[in-house]
Amino acid sequence: MIRPTCRNVRTALPKTCPVHAPRRGLTSRTIITDNKNLVPIRTNLRGSSLLNTPRLNKGAGFTREERAVFGLEGFLPYDVHSLEKQALRAYNQLLKQPTVILKHAFLASLRDQNQVLFYRLLQDHLKELLGVLYTPGAAEAVENYSNLFRRPIGCFISYPNHEGMRAQLEAHLQDVNRTADVAYHSKDSKDAIDLVVVTDAEAILGIGDQGVGGITISTSKAALYTLGAGINPNRILPVVLDVGTDNHALFADPLYMGWKRTRLRGKNYDNFVDKFIANCRDIFPNAIIHFEDFGMTNAYRFMEKYKDKIPMFNDDIQGTGAVTLAGLLAALKVSNQKLGDQRIVIYGAGSAGMGIANQIRDGLEILDGKTRQEANKHFWCVDRNGLLVESMGNNLRHSQQGYARPDAEIANWELENPEQHAAYLMDVIKNVKPTVLIGTSTSRRAFNEDIVREMAKYVERPIIFPMSNPTALCEVDPEDALAWTDGKALVATGSPFAPVPLPNGGTYTVAQTNNALVYPALSLGAILARSKTISPSMLMAAVHSLAQLSPALKDPGASLLPDLSEVRNVSVVVAAAVCRQAVADNNATDQTTIDIVNGNHDVSLEEYIKSQMWDPVYRPLELVD
Repeated sequence: MIRPTCRNVRTALPKTCPVHAPRRGLTSRTIITDNKNLVPIRTNLRGSSLLNTPRLNKGAGFTREERAVFGLEGFLPYDVHSLEKQALRAYNQLLKQPTVILKHAFLASLRDQNQVLFYRLLQDHLKELLGVLYTPGAAEAVENYSNLFRRPIGCFISYPNHEGMRAQLEAHLQDVNRTADVAYHSKDSKDAIDLVVVTDAEAILGIGDQGVGGITISTSKAALYTLGAGINPNRILPVVLDVGTDNHALFADPLYMGWKRTRLRGKNYDNFVDKFIANCRDIFPNAIIHFEDFGMTNAYRFMEKYKDKIPMFNDDIQGTGAVTLAGLLAALKVSNQKLGDQRIVIYGAGSAGMGIANQIRDGLEILDGKTRQEANKHFWCVDRNGLLVESMGNNLRHSQQGYARPDAEIANWELENPEQHAAYLMDVIKNVKPTVLIGTSTSRRAFNEDIVREMAKYVERPIIFPMSNPTALCEVDPEDALAWTDGKALVATGSPFAPVPLPNGGTYTVAQTNNALVYPALSLGAILARSKTISPSMLMAAVHSLAQLSPALKDPGASLLPDLSEVRNVSVVVAAAVCRQAVADNNATDQTTIDIVNGNHDVSLEEYIKSQMWDPVYRPLELVD
């Protein structure tokens, strides 16, 4: 029976509970390895104010004692329902929504009412509901943001109000501190935000420029951080930088809520983003900055500018590349091959394709000891204009230049269409004889039977990763890829696919290269280490640890990557690898994490990580003045 004061809860809680620790010494790194969810949350809210605070509201889950202490009698029906019963009711309500967009709206409404119930429902049905929360559900919600608007979530920083940017960010910090949670917050208010997820909404998923509606992507990505790695949702700040839009449909919509002018470019845009980063570093000095869905050119520019200065991460570039490399390393382990022996063709030389190339290239450098020039020679990148070659000159983006092949290399190739003066995918397959084929083109069924069979002529175990989302844009159906290679292909996809029957009577489980297997744990490890940056070696540690968890290492017919339903367990292992690497790099600044990694503490690193993960459970409340 939980009572509302520290004196009365003492017998119900373990002695390690921070409620009994001196307030002055309490920090966000206090180690609670047991019963962490019995630590009460202190609040002075009562009655309807408490019910209208999503972070604290339990709805029908408030106990009889809590209803009496917090003045909730008369505000709720009589019966007390467990969280499990509430989640079942919410799930049944969700199933009655006829479309994905209405399901997404239902989840948004639930989040606005009861934060714990929202995350519990998603955690219980993560694989099923991921497409509702993120893509395609979030894509539809972004497109209809202004028409569906109900309640603002996150931080909106518009260029016309850029002079007040600092005050706007500080207001969100104050909002967090007003509902401070003693189990997760330190006495220093600047330690109250662990993660900032920011977008300028220029390149939202596959639908492009969406202006202020991009906030939905930031909030959905923030939710995946909590679901994937238990990062406290109250310590994540989703942000949209409203710098205008070049989407003329938004200009024509009288209900559009963003800044109605063409997208800001050039020096003013750069100064605006730089000012945002500077303010974040000052107001939230320990926060990871996650860049999401910026335009490709800007995404690469800002990554190069800040990666060695602040703890930052770009999921579109680094996340996709990291999970792909993990799948590739697992496939090579299954087929008993080495990364340094691979000939890799990437079809689709945009941000995702080049991000994958960069990450594999880092793997060749870090794991195989190759120079940058040597590593680049393992790639043949093809876009709509054909194989990237040096004579393309200024038509090559900065991210593509290192991968352009010498023109002399293809001078003697026999091309299918020589009059086009370019080598296309089949030409590359015939002449390069690749061991790895990766698709990021969004070109439906680009890996046709001729392509796949040609590749399989020269490779015992072709590694084929059609990565494009959604399923309709996937370069090849895994069932076809396996049929055309007599079941020998090692396949991973960007979209989910059902297991494929094999000619021998078994089945092949198709791995989904979902970024959620990497980026939440990567950031969790960096947060716990209070890492000064997210170094390439930290990212590679995350990749390597994920690859080692491949089910295919024990069962050849199993998936190359862990199932998404196991993401929280996966995140503990991956975050631990990241923490250890941060300490090895002298990048970690959190003394508790350093001590645990160095064996100077009686708590294991994995236990510590679990103790710091937020769980979607109802914790007791403590009434304070």
